[in-house]
Amino acid sequence: MSPAPGSGLRAADLDGVTIEQVDLQDAVCDGARLEQAQLRQVDLRRSHWQGALWRRVRAETSDLTEIDLSGAEIISCELGPVTMAKARMAGAKVQGTRFLETELHGADFSRAMLMRSAFVGYRGNTFSLSRVSFRGAALIQVDMSFSNLYGADFSGALLVRCDLRGANLCEVNFRGAHLVGCETAGADIDGALVAAGDATIERGASPAGASGPADIRER
Repeated sequence: MSPAPGSGLRAADLDGVTIEQVDLQDAVCDGARLEQAQLRQVDLRRSHWQGALWRRVRAETSDLTEIDLSGAEIISCELGPVTMAKARMAGAKVQGTRFLETELHGADFSRAMLMRSAFVGYRGNTFSLSRVSFRGAALIQVDMSFSNLYGADFSGALLVRCDLRGANLCEVNFRGAHLVGCETAGADIDGALVAAGDATIERGASPAGASGPADIRER
């Protein structure tokens, strides 16, 4: 049986559940705990998970367009292939999570903390991180290699040992950003906004042989 759109699961304990072919669009799940769960063909459009915990969640072939995960903890999850266009993850904590072939156009990661996570399967595909906001976020050991980040906003962000090799960084805003030990070999930075004296770019602890962030030019 499918819950009606807008149904509430606020603060629910959903440990070990499998949710398949269920309509949860507009559902209110703020503060819920979703652990060791499987999501398949679930409609989560515009659902609310503010302050929720997602741990070891596997989501695939589901629609998470405009999902609200603001302030949520997303730990050791595998998300994809799913659609998360315009998802709201402002202030979220994302750790040890893989976004696999996930459409994230226009998603909001502002002020979020991402650690040891990866955006995977974007090379040669149409899945996009274009226009994503990482404004004021902290990204530590995040793999975004070969991703399409066209027009993304990294203003005021901290990036430490992130992998941006081969990424499309055209028209990306790096104003006020601080990049330490990031890999950028082969990245396309045409039109990237890095105002002279405004962004801080350091080699830091780049892995041996990496080109480092010096490939990104201030202007």
